[in-house]
Amino acid sequence: MDEIEGRSVDEDSTLLRDLRSGAELSVVEGRLVRGLGYGTAIPKTRRALARTGAILRLRQRNRYFVHASGVVDRSGRAVVFVGESGSGKSTLAFALVRAGWTLLGDDGVVLEPGQPGTIVHAWRSPLLVSATLAGFFPELEDQHEATIPGDARRRMPWHVEGSSRARLGALVFITQASNGALRECGESDALMLLVRQSPWVLLGDRFSRAHFTGLRRIVASAPLFSFSHGPQELVRVAELFESALERVLPGAIT
Repeated sequence: MDEIEGRSVDEDSTLLRDLRSGAELSVVEGRLVRGLGYGTAIPKTRRALARTGAILRLRQRNRYFVHASGVVDRSGRAVVFVGESGSGKSTLAFALVRAGWTLLGDDGVVLEPGQPGTIVHAWRSPLLVSATLAGFFPELEDQHEATIPGDARRRMPWHVEGSSRARLGALVFITQASNGALRECGESDALMLLVRQSPWVLLGDRFSRAHFTGLRRIVASAPLFSFSHGPQELVRVAELFESALERVLPGAIT
C-alpha cells in the first residue's frame, strides 16, 4: 500500500493515513470523507489517498484491484501479468500491444470474480515504457526528451489502444531472468503472489474476508503460469502466450 496505512475504525468505516504527512481520508459507508490534513496536503498525497479510497470502494462491489498489467489478445482473452515493481509488467504489455493486442492497464487492473469466470476491468493509467528498450523497440529511439524528468528507469508515457474489460484468460506471475521459461503455477503459490499485489486484503475491515475469498476464487478458476523472461522473450512473447492460451483455453472467449 506504498506509504499509506489503513485501519478499520468500525464496521462501516476505514481510515487511511499518509505516513509522511499525516493527512487522512476515510471511507465511510462507501463515501470518501476528508480527514485531518487532507486539505493542506500536496496534490500527490491527495491523489494517492483518493486512489486508495477508490480501491477500497471497489472491494464493496466484489471488484479487487491488483498491481499488475493487463492485455487482451486478438481472441478477446485477457492476460494479466502480476509481479513486483521492475519485474517487466509494462515491458511485456508493450511488446504484446505492438503485436496487435490491446491494453487494459499498465500499473493495475481490477478483477471481478463470477460465473463462469473472472472479468478483468481496465484501470486507466498511461503505459510507461523505458527508453532503455530502444534496442528491442525501434520506435523508442530518439524519444529521450519524452522521458519523465528524474525517473530512474527513464520511462516515457506511450499512447496505445485500450480495452475496457475482457474475460480472464490467464494469470501470469513474472520475474526477470537470463533464461526464459513459461511454466504452470500451483494455486497455493498463485494465491500468495496475488495477495502480495492486492495488499488491501490485509486491512482487517469487514470486507477483508470477502476480498481474500474473491482472490481465492480467481486463482481457482483461471489458468495459472509462472514466467521468467529475458531479452529473448520480448521478440516472441505474443507467440508464446497465444500458444499457451490455445492449449488451456482453445477457441475465442467472448
